[in-house]
Amino acid sequence: MAFSYNLPTGWAVQKRRDPHRDPHHDPRNSGRESPRVHEVMPRRAMVTLLAGTVLSSVFSAPALAQAARWPDEYQAGQFLCYADVSLAAYKPLLDTLPTLEQDVIQLLGLQPSRDWIHVFLFSHKSTYHAYVRRYFPEAPSRKALFIKERGLGMVFACLGDEFEVDLRHECTHALLNAALPVTPLWLDEGLAEYFEVAAAQRASGNPHQKYVRWSAYFGQTPRLEDLEQIREVSQMTISRYRQAWAWVHFMLHGPPEAREELQRFLADLQALTPPGLLSRRLRYRLPDLDARFADHCRNWRLP
Repeated sequence: MAFSYNLPTGWAVQKRRDPHRDPHHDPRNSGRESPRVHEVMPRRAMVTLLAGTVLSSVFSAPALAQAARWPDEYQAGQFLCYADVSLAAYKPLLDTLPTLEQDVIQLLGLQPSRDWIHVFLFSHKSTYHAYVRRYFPEAPSRKALFIKERGLGMVFACLGDEFEVDLRHECTHALLNAALPVTPLWLDEGLAEYFEVAAAQRASGNPHQKYVRWSAYFGQTPRLEDLEQIREVSQMTISRYRQAWAWVHFMLHGPPEAREELQRFLADLQALTPPGLLSRRLRYRLPDLDARFADHCRNWRLP
């Protein structure tokens, strides 16, 4: 069912799903529901893809049967991975995805989802782009995508530069999408930016950190209310990604009250309880929120 109450602008509503359990499911066997896409843009972005194509009518049953298995397949927890090349060299990375899932669930205080996440990996950019163009013709041309189609969460990525970062970013979108029926756009992207780096770099080591600190030294710290007003992914500039990451970092590594309120906010979302605006909840817990956030951006160091 759809989660529907009067949402603030800039929220992404997800349909609850009838989970697919077939580890050899092929995304081409899809129907009329419009897919939902998270894409890698000049940084990375999430867009809603409204595709009117009836994909299942394009392919015959024999063609689907022949394409049911990929040259290599691998399961890492709830992640079902398919590739057009041997995955032997990438299994150590893929084996970290269940840990990513545990980290997302534990840090955010979420109830875990039992949905499969399907990860499709391509050895060449040309093959990847040709595949996406053929089976998802309305999808933008990006180096990595998260697509939601008929309740099925799918990550598409090309092996190559920044593959590890892209994979973790898109898989974070997939995990959030599986656990939550609705997510504010800025928070969805801020969390993906936080979890895209290796675990040892999340607290201190994200490339955003030095830019956020430099801006804060000159008194340039964003108000959370400004991020909550973002309505379209086109408004998510590089600076907005950094600001979204900064607020997520503040909530996870700043005052305990901030993390508690983030977790309560997400718990309300997961329980289909209208949560209100996160900014209002944080200001109630931390009346000096802006000053605390600015100090965090300027001065936070690893304990």
